[in-house]
Amino acid sequence: MKLKDKKIEILAVTHTKDADGFSAETLTPIAPPVWAYYRHLSGKEIYAAMTVQAVEEVQFVINWRKDITTRHVVRYGGVLYDITRVDDFQGYRGDLWVYCKLKG
Repeated sequence: MKLKDKKIEILAVTHTKDADGFSAETLTPIAPPVWAYYRHLSGKEIYAAMTVQAVEEVQFVINWRKDITTRHVVRYGGVLYDITRVDDFQGYRGDLWVYCKLKG
């Protein structure tokens, strides 16, 4: 059993248009903050087209929920992560493994 000792927020992404017609992204919590196990999976820098792009992948393990999808965003420690995969671990519905990458 993994120790769930970190608080994370799961946010829904909503796109709206501002007064000038530009798209604005709004993040709205879908539930109160939840306890999670946090694990840093990898981090790498890619040098392409004379720029540096950082890719950071993390994993959160939370109690099972049916309303989490890859359209949501996770906020942990003030940093936003896009959800790339949601794994319910063989359908047991005990824990939910949420794989993310740094939003950017």
